[in-house]
Amino acid sequence: MNFLGELTDIRQGLAMAGRGAGARPGDWRVRVIDSADIIDDQLLTNNLREIGLRESTRTATHLLEPFDIVVAARSQAAKAALVPPNMQRAVAGVTLLVVRTPDPGTGLAHYLWYYLTSSLGRAELAARVTRTALPTLSAKALREVPVVLPPASELTRLADLAEATADSRRAGLEAVRVRHDVVRDAVIAAVSGAE
Repeated sequence: MNFLGELTDIRQGLAMAGRGAGARPGDWRVRVIDSADIIDDQLLTNNLREIGLRESTRTATHLLEPFDIVVAARSQAAKAALVPPNMQRAVAGVTLLVVRTPDPGTGLAHYLWYYLTSSLGRAELAARVTRTALPTLSAKALREVPVVLPPASELTRLADLAEATADSRRAGLEAVRVRHDVVRDAVIAAVSGAE
């Protein structure tokens, strides 16, 4: 058994107040992901807010990389999502923790995302949340999440499975949405045409 902190680098999202790296306005435009942008284990990236920061080495270290995992640090629910490979110039806000594997090409990031969004993983996250007025998961607590790893030779296959099931889920949800819209519009058209 390993702990998440032994396998990955974990850091707090970008602070945008006080002395935080994101507190200085500038003309370097970045998109910000917050815990509210994680829905059903996926990042909703269509309507991310954009801010202007002062570009520096300190702010650049907060840029998300493909296959980083973002975990809700301030949320009622245990939530995590995998950063898609096409994400460009985006940072995690302070409501998130960023989990980065040493080599995302190995499939470890996909497996850890699958683990953290599983029933077992969610229970491990929930057990480490500090219950106050605003439930909080610290980077230190996240580092202590135990993880059982599959053999390294299986990670690539598991990453492919994770991608395929996520694609299938998105396609299924879109089919449900389209079917709903078609039936609704057909009912309204039939009723409107009957008058």
